[in-house]
Amino acid sequence: MKRISGFTLIELILTIVVVGIVAIAASNTLQLGFQSYNDSIDRQDNQMQATFVIEKLSRELRHAVPNSVEVSVNGRCISFIPVEVSAFYLALPTFNQKYIDIVLLSNDAFNLNGHRLVINPSSQADLINESNHRFVNIESMTRSGGISTIKFPKALNNPAFISSSVSERAFIYRPSVVEYCIQAGGVFRDGVQIANHVTSGGFSIDNVSLNRNSMIKMVLIFENDLGEVTQYQHDVQVINVP
Repeated sequence: MKRISGFTLIELILTIVVVGIVAIAASNTLQLGFQSYNDSIDRQDNQMQATFVIEKLSRELRHAVPNSVEVSVNGRCISFIPVEVSAFYLALPTFNQKYIDIVLLSNDAFNLNGHRLVINPSSQADLINESNHRFVNIESMTRSGGISTIKFPKALNNPAFISSSVSERAFIYRPSVVEYCIQAGGVFRDGVQIANHVTSGGFSIDNVSLNRNSMIKMVLIFENDLGEVTQYQHDVQVINVP
C-alpha cells in the first residue's frame, strides 16, 4: 500500500510563522528606507529654499540704487529700490537747465513712463519724497550717437542736483520699493511667499566705513517637519558710493 507524503500541521504552522517574521522584517526595512528618503527630502527642501532666497535677495540688493536699502519692523523686513538703468553724466545741469546729457550703460529699450533720475542720493526717502528735492521726473529722452539727453519738466532740478557723484554716476529708476519680510512662518517678497518653514531670522546693516561699502547681514532659521532647526547666515556687500 502506497504511503501519501505531505506536511504536518506543525510544519505548516512553523512555515507560516517564519514567513510572517521575514515579511515583518522586510516591511520594517522598507518603511525605514522610505522614512529616511522622506527625511532627506525635507532637509533638502529647506536647503534649496534657503539657497533660493539668499541668492535672489543678494542679486537684487547688488542692483539697488545706492543708499536706498533700509531695515524695518525690528529687523524683520528689508526694502530697497532697484536700478532700472545706470549711466554716467557729462555735467551737472546749471540753474534752471531742463536737461542732462548722459551715457547709458545699457542698450536695452525701456519705457520712460513714471521713471526718475537721481544723482548722489543719501537715503530711500530721497528717491520717493518730492519734498526732498533730490530727483527729477523724466519727461523724454533723445539719443545722438552714444549720448542720451534726458529732459525733465520745469526747473525741478533746483535744487535736486545739489551735489555731484564722485564717479559721475546717475541712476534711472521707478519709485517702486521692493520689500522682503520674514513673517507668518515664511519669507515674503512684496506680499508673495517665496519660502516656508522659516521660524525666525532677520536683517541688519553694518554701516559704510572708509575702507568698504556697507554690509547687509541676513539670518534665516528653518525648521522642517522633523523638528530639526537649521540656521543660515549670509552677508551681502552693497554699493553706497553713487
